[in-house]
Amino acid sequence: MLILGIDTSTQNTSVGLAENGKSVGVRSVFGKSVASEKLLLLTDELLQTGYSFNDVDAIAVSIGPGSYTGLRIGLATAKGLALPKNLPVLPVPTFSALDYVARQEWSENVILFLRSHQEFVYYCKSTAGLTQFPISHDTFQKVIEHFSDVSIFIGDSEFSMPEGKRLFLRYPQGDHIAVLAFQNYDDLVQKNSAELEPEYHSNLEVVSWTKKSR
Repeated sequence: MLILGIDTSTQNTSVGLAENGKSVGVRSVFGKSVASEKLLLLTDELLQTGYSFNDVDAIAVSIGPGSYTGLRIGLATAKGLALPKNLPVLPVPTFSALDYVARQEWSENVILFLRSHQEFVYYCKSTAGLTQFPISHDTFQKVIEHFSDVSIFIGDSEFSMPEGKRLFLRYPQGDHIAVLAFQNYDDLVQKNSAELEPEYHSNLEVVSWTKKSR
């Protein structure tokens, strides 16, 4: 199964391919408000690397939270690409993808975050061994103060950090979205593609899919 993955939840606009759950290509471009201009160009470029769109079996897309405009562009593009071939659109939570990225490098508890606006972020504590944890919304400073027992913060924006705390910039990519969609295909394919909407709000749960497999 070949899945095309799209992530436009951050300033890192990205598309990727996963074949039977393994990444086989990714194209990304970083910049503010570039998704509308670059997303289809990146997709065309990616599909010139030994695959064609006729080979694609499903479209996966980051569903949120994240950039308001970016999420809308990503989902609209996914639906537009899927419609002519009646392909399923598979919605992958953005924090599940960020957790997947983090678990490639860290095994300890970490704080994941995505900037909302100004000093506010969506965030959650990723605890090794747990599969679900709530997403909350607050200023980054309050997040630091609340999690005095965690030293590693992983997300999409720079913030000043107090002594003893470290911030690492990481971004979900299209191939991460595609890999997770394959691993959870049976659940995600049940979603009605036509009714999918971006998930903007903080009252969500993130699902850690790092170790799940079909």
